[in-house]
Amino acid sequence: MNATPASRDPLPAHPPDGPVHPLAAALLVFVDNLWMLADWNAFTWFLTIPLSYLSVAVPTIFLQRFLHRDGWGQSLGKGFLLGVLAGVPTSIMGTPVGLVLLTWAGIRRTRGASAPMPVVHETRASTHANVPPIPIEAQVMSSSPLGPPPPPVATAPPPPAAPVPPRRVEPWWVKLAIVLLLCGTIIFATRMVLDRTAGIAAKFRQQHITETFTSALPILARTPGGALELATATSTETLTRTDERTIAWDMFYLGKTVSEISAPVTYRYHLNLRDAWKLDVSGNTCIVRAPAIRPSLPPSIHTEGMKKRSESGWARFDAREQMAELERSLTPRLTRNAEDPRRLAIVREECRKTVAEFVRDWLLREDHWRKDRFDTIKVVFTDEPVEPALALPTLRLLGSPALP
Repeated sequence: MNATPASRDPLPAHPPDGPVHPLAAALLVFVDNLWMLADWNAFTWFLTIPLSYLSVAVPTIFLQRFLHRDGWGQSLGKGFLLGVLAGVPTSIMGTPVGLVLLTWAGIRRTRGASAPMPVVHETRASTHANVPPIPIEAQVMSSSPLGPPPPPVATAPPPPAAPVPPRRVEPWWVKLAIVLLLCGTIIFATRMVLDRTAGIAAKFRQQHITETFTSALPILARTPGGALELATATSTETLTRTDERTIAWDMFYLGKTVSEISAPVTYRYHLNLRDAWKLDVSGNTCIVRAPAIRPSLPPSIHTEGMKKRSESGWARFDAREQMAELERSLTPRLTRNAEDPRRLAIVREECRKTVAEFVRDWLLREDHWRKDRFDTIKVVFTDEPVEPALALPTLRLLGSPALP
């Protein structure tokens, strides 16, 4: 039985892109760098992680199957792997892997397409078929030719050269998508490197600072009768905000964000001169019933000494938003602190001395501050539950006799 030759279709040449199509690698880097965006991280993780996985895994499966010419099994495996890398909630896994794959593909494309696979011809022959003789071309040379040389023996023609499959040409939209994703990848990678090496980069860049100060027309307000500033108190105030977060009915703990602002603050206290005053005389003692002490609002914050600190948990990325919220609450919190009765009690005695000196100067101008007129001043504020007659002297003239 004669052999029946049968030829197998040539397999397509594997594209020179490495194990993963460049479009899939660029998509991995792009989605992985979205974890650096505040708006993206604002969602809860049970939404962002599946969304990141699906946005990379599903396109990768079709890219590997129809553009990279992988089988369905390989396409599903590579799509699953790249989707898992994109779903990790930081840019420490997907971005390095994607950049390595893109570099691999670039090197392969620079070197050109890989050598095409040869055409495989398969010949099926029966076990009882006669093996055809191998034609051999031979010529016998003799020293004395006896006749004309014999004609050359015919040989079999050489087998045809294997056809080279045409080089794969990608559609224009694939090339455009690769270029756009590569540009976005470079931008995100550059931003990530600069953010993490800001201190080093600052030493190699020039800086030009331009300050602009714009002052709007002030809103004027007048204190009727004027105000008498009594005392100031400066202290370093520290305001801390702590935010803990869980999901899935407190089953998963996402960490804690701690924001802290520390700044020197000056509190000022005054009284209105137009408020009700009451002066009584008891012997040589002038008893002054002064108006209540009031804080001057808002307190003065010394920004040159301000310090800020933020700490985020392992799954928290909202430190910037928490710090902004803390800054907005700084002035209202300090205002409440200035009106705290405990702080007023600290400065009350200093305010009492200032009022006594103010009354003494008035008595000096009227020539009443002397031993035969007034030599002692007692100051009691209207919000104090103290009888003026029982109050201790606030200011006394030097050399005046001690009170009983």
